[in-house]
Amino acid sequence: MITANKGEWSELYVLYSLFADHKIPAADNNLQVTSRHYQFLKIFREDDPRRPVVYDLADDKKVIIRGGGAIKEINTSGLSAKTKRIFDIIKNATDTTFAVLEAEELMSDFALTKIKANSTEKSDLVATIKDDIVSETEPYGFSIKSQVGGASTLLNASGRGTNFIYKISDFFGDVNVINSIETRSKVRDRLQAILHNGARLDFVGMTSGTFKENLRTIDSILPNIIAQMLMNYFLGNGSTLETLCRLVAQENNFDLNEIQIISKIKNFLKVVALGMVPQTPWNDRLSTYGGYIVVREDGQLVCYHLYNEDAFKGYLFNNTKLDTPSSNRHNFGSIYENNGELFINLNLQIRFVR
Repeated sequence: MITANKGEWSELYVLYSLFADHKIPAADNNLQVTSRHYQFLKIFREDDPRRPVVYDLADDKKVIIRGGGAIKEINTSGLSAKTKRIFDIIKNATDTTFAVLEAEELMSDFALTKIKANSTEKSDLVATIKDDIVSETEPYGFSIKSQVGGASTLLNASGRGTNFIYKISDFFGDVNVINSIETRSKVRDRLQAILHNGARLDFVGMTSGTFKENLRTIDSILPNIIAQMLMNYFLGNGSTLETLCRLVAQENNFDLNEIQIISKIKNFLKVVALGMVPQTPWNDRLSTYGGYIVVREDGQLVCYHLYNEDAFKGYLFNNTKLDTPSSNRHNFGSIYENNGELFINLNLQIRFVR
């Protein structure tokens, strides 16, 4: 018996839904279905890298499976009803990990040995698609995000990868007193105590040179903008990206208006969503990515494609916020000394609102 969490089962639910319907509607920037649909032509899996499998969805109510020199044809009549029952089980589950027997029973029929596809990229599903505008003959990767269960992260925290460094100047208080603050919102309270002592906090760098260069590849001013957003977030001034972008614009440290700042953050979110990670050099290429598939809370699937990137970036911007990871685990929120000067780290983590 296989057990998995809601996000992992959701990926299999997407796969079965595509086997049943062969298409997913496009979404606007608020996750609402539009009149356009993306037709999925082929899906590529490598549960066993030595025996890749191709699912041909060209014929209605039929999936032709090709792999290992064999061809298997599956009639998918009735599969939509089964996928609905599978989704209900996933949605109503109360345990962190659980079994979905009906989903597991279908795996052998479709030559699946794993719930999640093997991938060294950020893609959860690789496919060729078409619609009235797009017709792709080369496979592209799609990330799958599920709203079922807890809100997932867009950018995971890493002590070595996502810490921003701030120099503390003109501080005449007691470092030990500041670091001993252990309230529920201790990072905020420590920052406020530092500032109340008349000190100044200035962004001076990042713990990861790779992440800094990745950000600068997107936009040279991006590390400074995010650093200011982080400061406002940890001071308790807001958590949504809309609020934090507005505050940065009002503080007017970069000679940029709010629209320009939002545009830069949207570009950053898109790149993160489609594969850029802090500790791996990024080469500004998105050619292997097709877009995003979202499993809504009601089970409806919606799709964002890169050619319609305005809706995709709008979805990411409207549905994410800054989040606080564990300060002990990721080594931030405490004053430390380096070469006779004082510093404090703040950590970047981005989570979906739902």
